[in-house]
Formats: sequence, C-alpha cells, structure tokens
Amino acid sequence: MSATTLDTDRFRWDRLTYSSALGYALLVGALSVGTVLGELREQFDLSGVVAALHGSTFGFASLAAGIWGVPVVDRLGRRQSLLASAVAIACGITMFCLGPAWPVTLAGTALGGMGGALLTMVMPGLISDHHREHRATAFAAVNGAPGLSGVAFSLVVGAALALQWSWRPPYLILTAIIVLTLTAVAWPVAVPESTRHGEFTLSHLRDRDVLVPWLHIINAVFSEFAIGVWAATYLKEVGHASGGLAAALAGVFGVMMFMSRLVMPSVVRLFGEATVTVCFIATGVGALVMCFAPGLLPRVGGLIIVGFGGAPLYPLTVDRLYASAEHKIDSISLGAICILASGTAVTLGPLAMGVLSDGVGLKHALLIVPVACIVGAITQRPAHSSRRVAAALD
Repeated sequence: MSATTLDTDRFRWDRLTYSSALGYALLVGALSVGTVLGELREQFDLSGVVAALHGSTFGFASLAAGIWGVPVVDRLGRRQSLLASAVAIACGITMFCLGPAWPVTLAGTALGGMGGALLTMVMPGLISDHHREHRATAFAAVNGAPGLSGVAFSLVVGAALALQWSWRPPYLILTAIIVLTLTAVAWPVAVPESTRHGEFTLSHLRDRDVLVPWLHIINAVFSEFAIGVWAATYLKEVGHASGGLAAALAGVFGVMMFMSRLVMPSVVRLFGEATVTVCFIATGVGALVMCFAPGLLPRVGGLIIVGFGGAPLYPLTVDRLYASAEHKIDSISLGAICILASGTAVTLGPLAMGVLSDGVGLKHALLIVPVACIVGAITQRPAHSSRRVAAALD
C-alpha cells in the first residue's frame, strides 16, 4: 500500500482544509487577470508580450520563491507566511484594479504574484503534513474548490462588461468577500509547523527521484495554465465573442476543472497508470478543437475539454513528487521545489503564447499546447511513469 492514497471515503474536510481552499480561492483572484486581459489590451494598446507579462508575473515570483523562499518561511513560520501572502495578494489585486496605466497594473500583478507564490510554496507541504496518506485526494479537493472562485470572477466580471459597466468594482468586491471569509475561517486555525532537515539547495534537483517528477510538474502546468490565462482573450479575438460574453464563457474552464478534480478518484480507478497520459491527450485534443473548430461554440467546447482533461495533471504530478522524494527532503523544501516547477511553467506558458501571438497570431499560437501535451503523454505513459497511481488503488 502506498503512503498516499486516493481513498475519498477516509478523506475529511476540516477547518484547516477549508482555509487552504479559501487561500487558493484568493489566489484565483490574482490569477484571473486573463478575464480582463482583452479589455486591458484595448484600453492601454498592449502588445501580446506586455499583455502576457500580466499573466506571467506569478511565474517570475514563483521562480524567486522556489530559489529564495525557504529562508523566508523558516524565519516567519508557516502561519505568518500565509498571512503575508494573503495581504500581498489582496493589495496586488487592488493595485491591478485601480491602476490608471499598464505599469501600475503590471506592478499589481507582480505584488499579487509574490503573495501567490509564497502561498503555493507553503500550501502543498502543509496539506501533505496534515492529511498524510490521503494527501492525493486533499490536493485534488483543495485545488478543485477554487475553480468555483474562477467561475465567480468570470461570470460577475463578464456580466459587468456585458452591461457596459467597469469590470473594476465587481473584481474588487469579489476579492473583498473572499478575504473576509478567509479571515473568519482561518484566523482560529492552528497551523502545524514542519521540521526542516538540512539546508535547502537547488542541488536536490540532481537527484533523479526529484528531477523527473519536477519536470513532469512543469509539463503539466504548462499544458493547462497558458490556456487558462488566455481563454477569455482567445474567445474574444479568435472566437469573435464580445468582451462580456468572452469573459463569461471563459468561466467554463474553472467549472470543468472543479468537476474534474471532484471526480478524479473515479477517473484514476478507471484509467489506472494511464490516467496522466489520458489527461494529456484530452488536453491536447481540446486545444486542437479550440484552434481549428469553426465558430465560437465549438471553441468553447474545446475549452471544456481542456479544463476537464487538464485538471488532474497538477495534483497527480505533485503527488508523485512527494511520493518519490518525501523520504529524502522535508515538506517545506519540497514545497519550494514544487513552486519552482510551477513558476517555470507559469512564466513560460502565457509568455510563449504572447510571443507567438505577435508573430503568427493568437489562433496558431495555441498550437504550443498540443505540442506540450504530446511530450507529456509520451514521457509519462505507463511504461515510464511511477507506480504511484497503481499502488494508490491497492
């Protein structure tokens, strides 16, 4: 029996788990800038690269957190680190919404990205330590719930745009609601601290048990995050939807991610070791549908496939890293390694699409996603994957 299982009968939500989900929900606010990226492009006449930078600041911050974040967490402790991350995210979103020019909005996404990077560095280790053998289910549950937050941002902001209102007040109001809810739920929670084992260095990546699953996380996040950031803009510019309709329709991405992670244990039982490969194939097919299908609705259908197919990739690849390396590295250091992988992908994914969109157009820039999915499907096919998923079903 593996140290980690997907046994949902024994996984239980508690106050700390709800707080973790709400923390990720707040992070979604910082990452939902793609919902209004088309509006910013029009308002400030942004190039594809500058627009993409708004979606990649979280990635740059994640890289910094992966390299230098462990001493910060050691000094502050988990609880104060999470508090600092929430404050930075809230302040960053406020700057983004109130910014009168793109340098200010970009600075806001940078601040929010730093807070989000700190949160996502601490959270996987916290969930792993708290849920132990049920961490795979906990990863999926906590990372799935914020999909509802993404839907809320898409629908509310989309409705405001459809009514020709400013997107800024509803964006700020939703953020305030999440902050207040998070404060009420999380304030009394005792956050367990982790025992550190030696100094964290990037030399951990020389170990094959760390490097291989780390590269798999990069591939997984790259494959789904780039589309998540560009979805609303893609539906507007390529699908020819109005700004409000595009923002609202982009919400199906979050809905499908939430639903997919909700049923992930059943999906794993169905496909076994091939689950990750199947998810990569589904994500790549969805991206191809978005690119070549005629009309707006088929492209939304492609986005639905991408959301449902890509959602299990991150929690499953993160779980594989913890299962492969937890006996060698403490959970805080593993969290730094995770965020370093996520940061690499989050930086490269949206930025690559932005660069390609300036050269070949946004429609064909999307083809970078099926290419990444082919790489993932081949390198993580059952013969090359770890035995984690099969062991989890014993």
